[in-house]
Amino acid sequence: MIRKAEIKGINIPKCPEALRATLFADDTTVYLAEEDDFDNLQSVLNKWCSAAKAKFNMAKTEVIPIGSRAYRDEMASTYGSTGAWKNFPKNVRVAAQGVPVRVLGTFIGNGVDQEQVWSAKIDKIAASLERWGKHHTTVIGKKHAVQLTIGSMSQFLSDVQRMPDQTVRRLNSLVREYIWGSGRTPPVSLDVLHLPWDQGGLGLLDLEARNEAILVMWTKSYLDIGRNRQMWAKVMDDILARTVRAPGEVSEARDRHTGPPPGEVGSEDAAARRLGGEPGGLLAAGGSTRCDDL
Repeated sequence: MIRKAEIKGINIPKCPEALRATLFADDTTVYLAEEDDFDNLQSVLNKWCSAAKAKFNMAKTEVIPIGSRAYRDEMASTYGSTGAWKNFPKNVRVAAQGVPVRVLGTFIGNGVDQEQVWSAKIDKIAASLERWGKHHTTVIGKKHAVQLTIGSMSQFLSDVQRMPDQTVRRLNSLVREYIWGSGRTPPVSLDVLHLPWDQGGLGLLDLEARNEAILVMWTKSYLDIGRNRQMWAKVMDDILARTVRAPGEVSEARDRHTGPPPGEVGSEDAAARRLGGEPGGLLAAGGSTRCDDL
């Protein structure tokens, strides 16, 4: 219904259709251009709720402005002071600069501090290792405990968000303290413990190697050129085409490298154009189709 509605959405180069919505289970993210009328989206939502005998939960809707920094700041500040913006829903949460929004387990926004995103996860991992530390576990048992805690608890977020270097260092510090205890010099370094058994190591989880493997898999997916090429890969094609230049040529966004940092959906006008959308576009995310049964 959303794709057939009078919603322009965001144009992605080499894509036959504009990006209007992405869906997973009961979560939907809707992408609106600056000139899109929210009433058109509201009409679709009303029809859906009527047919499904459900009630739309507007309180769970979150809005992430995209486009130029000036536009995003204006929208967030106006919403904060008046609770409204044009004909968009009133008193919903609008993500200001630096405020992350959780969408399907990943945290996106403008100017998001990636280490802050990881802070809650690190606290959970530290608490779990502290509980494990109360048991009289052998070194082999501790190896498995590290895999069960740090390995499993950080896998998904590392895949969708990437893991900052500072976070890697903090987690390695937790591992070192758990394996050898605090207040003492480790008799064997983590680099040695990461080695396989036949090389004198323990086969302990190597976070840096695991994270590099994740990037390799993303690269493999990106290089899969075929009929079913993912939309995110086409976005990356356009970013690289506009930012990578031959030696001696000046890139239009040389100071921005290959686009916004991880988790950032908006930058300046040029970055918005690289994503195929017009400056001032808007993304409505979160509970945009979360309806509570009557």
